[in-house]
Amino acid sequence: MNIPLIINLTLQDFKDRYAGSIFGVVWALISPIVMIAVYLIVFTEIMGSRLAGSSNLSSFSIFLISGLLPWLAFTSTVLRTSSSFLDKKSIITKIRVNFSFFFFHISLSEFLTLIISISIFILIYIFFLQEQLTTSLFINLLCLLLVQQIFAYSIGVIFGVVNVFYRDVREFLSIFMNIWFWMTPIVWVPSIAPQWLQNFQSGLNPYFWFLEEYREIFLYGNESQLKKILFLSLASFLVFAASVFFVKYFEKEIRDHL
Repeated sequence: MNIPLIINLTLQDFKDRYAGSIFGVVWALISPIVMIAVYLIVFTEIMGSRLAGSSNLSSFSIFLISGLLPWLAFTSTVLRTSSSFLDKKSIITKIRVNFSFFFFHISLSEFLTLIISISIFILIYIFFLQEQLTTSLFINLLCLLLVQQIFAYSIGVIFGVVNVFYRDVREFLSIFMNIWFWMTPIVWVPSIAPQWLQNFQSGLNPYFWFLEEYREIFLYGNESQLKKILFLSLASFLVFAASVFFVKYFEKEIRDHL
């Protein structure tokens, strides 16, 4: 793995996202500020939404934003990585690269965007909503977000390999991620769902495992238990190992089909 190359590709990918616009990378600040402000105003000031058992008007907004911001990075990483073999065809057919790591800059670029969004949210969370976030909780959050991005990247690589042979995968994955979003309690409270759907979350929904930890941090100020962080890290490592094996196994066929 060529770390300097990945860093350069990450920064270039981040800059390219806003290339040609007047404000450039400043949009990376403007977009999350506007989105967070809209959610806070709509759900706090206009709708007056509260979480069950909480008298805090901002509780539902925190519930929503703490789950939505990581999800946006998660789904963008999966979708962009899944199409990366075809998108970077002109490069990887001319230069021999390690397919397992070459596209990792996508995950890091999305991680960088996520850190900017989360940082803005944290500033609003502390100075406007009068909530507290300790240094240990912030480090806990960073670790979770990084593990999530590794997990998302690994899923994207696996689908990316399949996409080389079956071009319908990109369309399928867009629909699948949309279904995954609505099947996950990001914009709805788990308690309103039927029991089978609640059981599905803890048993079979990997993103929900991360989502629970984000909300423990922002809603209740609780650090993740060590066993949960280890579990999420192990799950992400296993999926990453599977993606590496998948790429190695089909590498020759991938190069022939590109």
